Amino acid sequence: MRRLVALALMSAVALAGCSGAPGGPQAARFPQQAPPTPGATSPAPSDGASACNRDTLIGTIAARSVEAKASPSLGAPTIASFARINAQGAPQVFDLVKEMVGTHGEVWYRALLPMRPNGTMGFIQARVLRLSQTPYRIVVSRAHLTLTLWSGCQVVRRYRIGLGTLDTPTPVGTFYLTSLLKPPVPNSVYGAYAYGLSAYSNAITTWKWGGMIGLHGTNDLSSIGKRMSHGCIRMRNGDIRSLVRMLPLGTPIEID
Repeated sequence: MRRLVALALMSAVALAGCSGAPGGPQAARFPQQAPPTPGATSPAPSDGASACNRDTLIGTIAARSVEAKASPSLGAPTIASFARINAQGAPQVFDLVKEMVGTHGEVWYRALLPMRPNGTMGFIQARVLRLSQTPYRIVVSRAHLTLTLWSGCQVVRRYRIGLGTLDTPTPVGTFYLTSLLKPPVPNSVYGAYAYGLSAYSNAITTWKWGGMIGLHGTNDLSSIGKRMSHGCIRMRNGDIRSLVRMLPLGTPIEID
């Protein structure tokens, strides 16, 4: 069953690789994650065999808001606060890297945070998170202009993509899907769908939502296989539709 996130139509989008055309995407339906295996924890995603047989553990905020701490302690400095619903209208999720026990016996998770600088980690109490997991992960090769979808240790499919220019490059690192938006018309610059990522552009900082990187369709097929975007990952519309049918928010994406 899919969940529908209600959100009013936005007047513009903030994905760094998209134009500021009027009539931006609205929050869309997305697949639900599977419940976690008891005791499941997940390392940072990797394309290597050592991690491919482990599902990614995902935490969805179950409270009104949460604070990510610098260490697993309520007295530790707060890195950032996150509301239950993010700025794009989707449930706020985190990829959870490691389970830890705090100073008073409480359970915490070391989490990858959707913020600048890219790769920021913080600690979030387990009691304010609803846990789920996914076997899926995405690996983007900047050298080969390909996106590979994995399920566990099996390649599901490999796609041809477009990426950022030399001046506005697609950032490198481990990130995850944070939102799913559906444009009001299918032939927009965002194509059929647009995922927001936890990644941010290293070249663009002044756009709405801070230069968030996106993974989206396109109305310009000539950009596939080229480096023409402001940092976003572009796919054919049929390809992004196939991902939307499978991938929950929190699905990890490695860009190398």
